[in-house]
Amino acid sequence: MSGFPRETSFSKGVSHFDSSSGEDSIEWDWSAKLVRSVMKQAVKYYLRFNDGTEITSLPEPIAGRSYMLYVHIPFCITLCPYCSFHRFKFHQETAANYFRFLREEMRMTAALGYRFDSVCFGGGTTTVIPQELAKTIDLAKELFDVKDVSIETDPNHIDPENLEYTVGRVDRLSVGIQTFNDKYLERIGRKLKFGSGEEQYRKVEEILKLFPVVNVDMMYNFPEQTAQELGEDIFTVLKLNPQQVTFYPLMYAPFAGHKFGKRLGRAGYESEAGHYKLITQMMGDPYIQRTSWAYAHKAGTNIDEYVVEHQEYVGLGSGAFSFLDGTLYANSFSLKTYADRISAGQTSATKSVTFAPSAINRYRMMVEMFGLQGNPAHKPFIEYNALRLLGAVKGSGKNAVITPKGMFLLSVMLKCFYNGMDYIRESMRRNLTAADERIMNISSLPSD
Repeated sequence: MSGFPRETSFSKGVSHFDSSSGEDSIEWDWSAKLVRSVMKQAVKYYLRFNDGTEITSLPEPIAGRSYMLYVHIPFCITLCPYCSFHRFKFHQETAANYFRFLREEMRMTAALGYRFDSVCFGGGTTTVIPQELAKTIDLAKELFDVKDVSIETDPNHIDPENLEYTVGRVDRLSVGIQTFNDKYLERIGRKLKFGSGEEQYRKVEEILKLFPVVNVDMMYNFPEQTAQELGEDIFTVLKLNPQQVTFYPLMYAPFAGHKFGKRLGRAGYESEAGHYKLITQMMGDPYIQRTSWAYAHKAGTNIDEYVVEHQEYVGLGSGAFSFLDGTLYANSFSLKTYADRISAGQTSATKSVTFAPSAINRYRMMVEMFGLQGNPAHKPFIEYNALRLLGAVKGSGKNAVITPKGMFLLSVMLKCFYNGMDYIRESMRRNLTAADERIMNISSLPSD
């Protein structure tokens, strides 16, 4: 063990980072305010599900198209107050039953003719019952000929008991750390759950050689977070040296935003821009930037930003989304309804909205440019050239590249998009009752 970095290590080198470099175009200026305003209106207009449409099955796959599989595990031992994703407090019997229904839904999807090269398990905590997760991964490989498996987990689920079921099955393990700073771990309720920053550092360090790719999820722009504190987090990540690192700006879940923001305070957009600039300045060798938020070792690393790398995907499990042939589908957020629909041989999708080709082109342009494609395959004339005029792109044609300012503008845009998806999740969870949080009867399922 090489030791946990201490606070003095970054402060000695802070003057090394040149604020006069090209990154000084990263700021919360009128252009950032403009793209945020436009995105907020676009999200409000487009992300509205149709009511009263009965969905019994997902469409069959279209020959020649590539699809990615996302599988949602909506359970956590404890619930982080800022988290916007669909999850319930862990209940052993319900979670075990859920995995049974999930595997049945996978068989139904295979019967439609879908095949996938890669699968991503998200949550929640995917490893909440490691034996069940392993059975589900094995079935995905059997049914779909999956070659690449990604899962998300937390620092408490990378112990020997869990590793027995993930090492050798999982190609990319993403561990949610958020910060190594004990003060902020305490404020967001993670220190008691997962231990100190030093303890989490040691846990991740021990597994780096066990998986082809380990990704560390980090968060920045906590209320009152200073550049010094963020720099210490970045320095610690660089010393840990995982194959991938993802930096997310702090985003409050809508249902918790007011309460959480009142308790912690609100982080400003000016500080978000300053922090983003610091990340781009510090994240150098051996990393290259692969998206506005993600960094990876220069060779041999997969990113698994499935909204960037895959135009269409199938989402399985309660609360998952699918995007197929221009239509966004949302699966039931009620565990009871989810189980009832799978028992009846129906898709778990209960809501949908279909987009015009022009809207899809705008969306694809955004995510492709978020993936640092200066010459995206989809580039509607007005929107693409507007971003060029704002300084998001320099060069033209095959020589076009996303500028540092553009990376930040795309970060602002995708954050707005994810906030819109958070409101959808909140609206679909709003009327859930205690009965919707349990799956107690699995007699309708065939033997697993």
